[in-house]
Amino acid sequence: MFGAIAQLGERLHGMQEVGGSIPPSSTKLLYFMIIKKILLALLCFTAPIFADLDPSVKSPRSENIQSVMLVGNSFFYYNNSMHHYLGALVKHDPDIQSLKRRSITINGSSLSWHDIDSYINNKKLGSFSIDTNNDNKYVKNPFQKVDAVIMMDCSLCPVHKDTKNDFHKYVKKHSDTIKKNGIEPMLVMTWPYKNRPEMIHALRKEFIQATNENNILLIPIGEAFHLTNNTYPEINLYQTDNRHPSRAGTYLAAAVIFGSLFQKPTLGNTALMGLSSEETLKLQNIADLTVKNFYQN
Repeated sequence: MFGAIAQLGERLHGMQEVGGSIPPSSTKLLYFMIIKKILLALLCFTAPIFADLDPSVKSPRSENIQSVMLVGNSFFYYNNSMHHYLGALVKHDPDIQSLKRRSITINGSSLSWHDIDSYINNKKLGSFSIDTNNDNKYVKNPFQKVDAVIMMDCSLCPVHKDTKNDFHKYVKKHSDTIKKNGIEPMLVMTWPYKNRPEMIHALRKEFIQATNENNILLIPIGEAFHLTNNTYPEINLYQTDNRHPSRAGTYLAAAVIFGSLFQKPTLGNTALMGLSSEETLKLQNIADLTVKNFYQN
């Protein structure tokens, strides 16, 4: 834990500006404030967050992920969609060329609602795009095999007595289907509701169990939400319903997906997505530290 804090501090200390708008003098002050807050939060919450269970898969098996499919629900499509935020982080990273993204969501859904086999074998999916800058011209796209499918279930599905069994059943079913097609399955750990923070303990248990049993990567978004809620309660990660993500929540989730996919930090990425430079700095730090500690890199 403290090694990760030290590395975080070194990266922050070497930055001249964040997001192109924070002057160097302000960066040092932010650096000390952020490190202090995260360290205090980790001292209180790291043990229950990271010590209960250990994920068996620590990194993607695919060496060069160029195309992903996100399958889930409204948690993915809020705020103009998670794939849009993930694409912005990729676009503003100098070391990653591109990432083809396809998002398939059903509102209010669980994994049991999705027919993933039909998604990954439908060669019409993504076969064209529309160039809005060129009089809405249709552009034909060649078929591109998906490298990874990132699945998301609802936050209540893994922990409610009426849906828990289906959660585990369909994580296995879909993981087997994806693997048979030569694609890597991944699962997003969803977040606790704002008014039910204690959900994190049950979510952690069920998600890590499901991914360990199926030998797939777990993307720890729920852990990042939990750490942010306890470190920066002034950053509201939720809509007024206490469940769906705010713009900051979607940004944080996308940063955790980015870090998990590419095993590299987001700190200093200039994709702000309408947030302030200071807020994105805090969210990037939380995302990076969560990924670092969760996979114990």
